[in-house]
Amino acid sequence: SLQMMSKKERHQQEALWELIHTELSYMKRLRVITDLVIAGLLNLHLSGHLLEVRPELLFSNIPDIIRSHRAFWQEVMSPMLQEVRLTGKPFDPMWLQHGFLTFSERFHPYLKYCLEEENMTEFARSQIESNPRFHMFMSWVESHRLAVRMRLGDMQAKPHQRITKYPLLLQAILKRTEHAHTRLAVQRMLDSVSSFLDSVNCYLQSMDEQSSLYETASRIEGYDLLERISEDVERQVREFCQIDLTRPMKGVGPTHIRKLLLEETLKIKEKKDSKVEVVALLFSDVLLLTKRQRKSNRLRVTRPPLAIEHAHCRPLRDTS
Repeated sequence: SLQMMSKKERHQQEALWELIHTELSYMKRLRVITDLVIAGLLNLHLSGHLLEVRPELLFSNIPDIIRSHRAFWQEVMSPMLQEVRLTGKPFDPMWLQHGFLTFSERFHPYLKYCLEEENMTEFARSQIESNPRFHMFMSWVESHRLAVRMRLGDMQAKPHQRITKYPLLLQAILKRTEHAHTRLAVQRMLDSVSSFLDSVNCYLQSMDEQSSLYETASRIEGYDLLERISEDVERQVREFCQIDLTRPMKGVGPTHIRKLLLEETLKIKEKKDSKVEVVALLFSDVLLLTKRQRKSNRLRVTRPPLAIEHAHCRPLRDTS
């Protein structure tokens, strides 16, 4: 009973109950998305309305996330609750081991959801601003009693908020757990969850870097030969004057993505008394000197690419 527990044990039970209670509350919030927003949209689709607003554009793979949490509840949370009800014993964190040690396998759908979250919120914003019918639909949704005062942005943010809360909940349990064996088990659960969240962050960062690289590469339209000798020579050499920044870097694994470290407009000497303006692009492994094309933001490479590993910098007395 609570009277026979130490203060720390009571606090541990409160922390475990918060984990269970917030999990159930979160699942109820997910039901609002499916039963109110998505069901409402699909019903309108049957009448030929708002066909341009597909559920996955607003909530990505939310059905996969819901299935993951239902399985987590049925296989992890519910058995612990049943044990407490049948025996009258306190919550035992050891019941959570299987669920949290397999966290990355259970909640893998969050990778896709977090990756598409920015696109979802931008799509929703643009639709609310430009689509009166969607604006009317969301006004009805957000004023519905089942929405419990959640706005569309709140609904879209719930999954990301929930997945990042698990470490805090487990840390609260660990802080209030006394027995060394149980503390070790909870720490392993916390490490498992933290490892998954780190992998999500790394994945998102990698996708951002890749997207940024593709955007930069799309601005480069080609490369001028240093000296035009003849059309035949130019035609023969042209195929070797192609730059594909999206190709893997030499000497490193495929997980290392080329990054644009610096973009700067410079003036360099071309002849004795003249200077030319160039846009220098410093990447992880190469330096490109380019010229901005007129009336566009596109760039054309005007010097041979310089591999950073072969580059040497020397200070000059003449700063002009």
